Amino acid sequence: MKSFTASLRNEIDKLLSRKKYIVFLCIGLGICLIWAALGQAISNAASRAGGLSLTLAPTPMGALPFFLQILIPFLMFMGVTDLITVEGADSTMKAMVFRPVERWKLYFSKITAVLAYAAFYLLCVFIVSATLNQVFGRPLDLTELLTALASYALTLAPLAILASFAALVALIGKSGTLTMFLLLFSYLLLNILPVFFPVLSEMLFTSYLSWYRLWIGALPGGGKLLHVLMIVLGYGVVFLTAGSLLFDRKDY
Repeated sequence: MKSFTASLRNEIDKLLSRKKYIVFLCIGLGICLIWAALGQAISNAASRAGGLSLTLAPTPMGALPFFLQILIPFLMFMGVTDLITVEGADSTMKAMVFRPVERWKLYFSKITAVLAYAAFYLLCVFIVSATLNQVFGRPLDLTELLTALASYALTLAPLAILASFAALVALIGKSGTLTMFLLLFSYLLLNILPVFFPVLSEMLFTSYLSWYRLWIGALPGGGKLLHVLMIVLGYGVVFLTAGSLLFDRKDY
């Protein structure tokens, strides 16, 4: 466990040492600020024009879909590309596999580091959007805030599946550019296919990124929840097992 923890800390440090991840975090928080400023301006204009009262501040639940479906997947793809494909291409990985850490622990630490960054990003978005909403919008009560926080926490399970999928693809890519292209193209394709073939919406793992909606409203039947849990768990086992085996046999 100590070797995994040390490896995880090392992977997180490598991510945060790259300024682009801090820049993208600032961009995300800036989006919330711009959203609040525009919402306040529109609300003031509507109030002066017709006496209408509008609340357009970024609520935590309102901001979640944008970050969950667009920005967070992009950042996770970039993270696994840097930690797996790029390190493998520039021979950095060769030095790492000779450390006294089992290969599967090294592989898992890279995935966990990317997931930890995504969790930290979502936490910052939650704090900023909740604060802006309390100041400029309709203040949320404690129950609403806890529900929103639980929704953010629930997204970590499907994001872990997405990170595992991205890591598997990153092992196949020969360069960072190729890996990013494959990941973005695959993600776009997986999101478009259910539009034309609705039957795939319950079969593709990307359809469950917003599965927090299953838990925050009226809960479906136990059979439906079990079905969803088994699908998510199945994808996780397949991606992690395949990636771990491929990483173990990779010649660095």
